[in-house]
Amino acid sequence: MFHYPVIRTEKTASIEPVLQRWQEFTHIIFTSRTAVEYWPGPWDKELIAIGSQTAKVLPQQALIAREATQEGVAQLLQRIDGTFLYLRSARARPFLVEFMKGRGIPYFAFDLYKTKFQKPEPVPNLEDFSEVVFTSPSTVEGFLRIYGELPKGKKLIAIGPVTEAQIQLFMRNESKNMEQH
Repeated sequence: MFHYPVIRTEKTASIEPVLQRWQEFTHIIFTSRTAVEYWPGPWDKELIAIGSQTAKVLPQQALIAREATQEGVAQLLQRIDGTFLYLRSARARPFLVEFMKGRGIPYFAFDLYKTKFQKPEPVPNLEDFSEVVFTSPSTVEGFLRIYGELPKGKKLIAIGPVTEAQIQLFMRNESKNMEQH
């Protein structure tokens, strides 16, 4: 196994806007382990985790979505009354915010971190590998920025259905481009 990090994360800003509104919130939503890593606390609210892997790194017990996606968190929120602090990546899909807005669920979405693409040298030769694992849609995009296309003849493994959908989208686009030439 070889880890080639095509993305990195960095904290985006001061959490002061969150702390100014702290008393409003009843729950904190964590949709990634990275959000847990960048959140310095406080922790005195009910916690919601997108999945079991995120819940494992939280300092206290959390409610866990059945499906580890924003859609799974939305299903969970339908059964909870509260005001939600949603800590997320600046590149997060808009689904959860649109869901809460559409249902009139009180929330505050805060971009806690951002994803940056990177190309560490030396770039690995894909001939040396039989499988490529993608951990997020951003890693699919980062891979494509470096290699230009998804590898042929390799097993592509996606962590989660949203990452799988991103891979399938690029594969369909590559097929369409090949048909046009």
